[in-house]
Amino acid sequence: MVAKPLSDRPRAHPANKKTPDYRGFPTNERPTRAVTEDETEARKAEDHRDADAFRILFYTGIRVGELVTLRWADVDLDARTLLVRRNLSAGVETEPKGRRRRYVPMPDPALAALARLGARDEFITDKDYVICNRWGRRLDVSALRRRYQVGCEVAGLRRVKLHGLRHAAGSILARVADPVFVRDYLCHSKLSTTDRYVSAKHRPEDFERLNRAFSPSRSPPPTRCSGPVATFHKFHKFQNLVDYWVG
Repeated sequence: MVAKPLSDRPRAHPANKKTPDYRGFPTNERPTRAVTEDETEARKAEDHRDADAFRILFYTGIRVGELVTLRWADVDLDARTLLVRRNLSAGVETEPKGRRRRYVPMPDPALAALARLGARDEFITDKDYVICNRWGRRLDVSALRRRYQVGCEVAGLRRVKLHGLRHAAGSILARVADPVFVRDYLCHSKLSTTDRYVSAKHRPEDFERLNRAFSPSRSPPPTRCSGPVATFHKFHKFQNLVDYWVG
C-alpha cells in the first residue's frame, strides 16, 4: 500500500483544534461522567485556592516549596508577615535554602489572599497547611505547576515557569527598592545574585540624579581649577561645542 503524500492528506480545520480547558481536558473531549453539585463547588474552591497561591508567590517572592510547606502558625496577619522556616526538596520537608529562616513582609494583595484562604471552614488550625488539597494534605507541587501552565495557555499568556513569579517579583521590586532590601526580601545569600534584577532596573530618582549631574544650567566653575572641578569645567566646554554644531 502506497501512502498518500502529505499535501494530499486532509488537514484538521482550525475550528476542530483541541484546546485544553483550565483543568487540562480538551474542550471537545471533556469527561462525560456527570459531576455532582458538591464536586462542582469543590472544584470551584480549588480554582480560587490556586489563584490565591499564585498571588502569594508573586507578591511575596517566596519559593514554591516554601509556599506549600507554609502552615498557619507561620502567618501573622496583624503583623503582615510570613515566617519562612521550611522548604520542599525531593518531596521531603527540609529547612529553607541556605538554612536561613526569615520573616517576609506582605503587601496588601498577599495579605488579602491569605485572609481569603483563612476564611474557609476547615484546615485553619496552626498545624494545618495554608495551601492544601480538599483533604487538608500538602498540595502536590507538580500538579500545581501543571495547572499554572494550563491556565497560562488558556489565558493566552506566554509560557513562564511558576518559579518565574519569584523573578518577576524581584524585577518589579528592584525599580523602587535598594539592592540590599531586594536581597533580604528574596533571601539571596549573595548580593551578586540580586544584581540580575537591579542592574537592568532604574528608579525614577536615578534619572533625576543623572539630569542634575549633566544639567547645563549648573553654574560653571572658575577658569583656573583642577581635579573633579576641572572635569566639570571641561563638560561645560563640551556642551558648548555640541550646541555650536547642532545650532
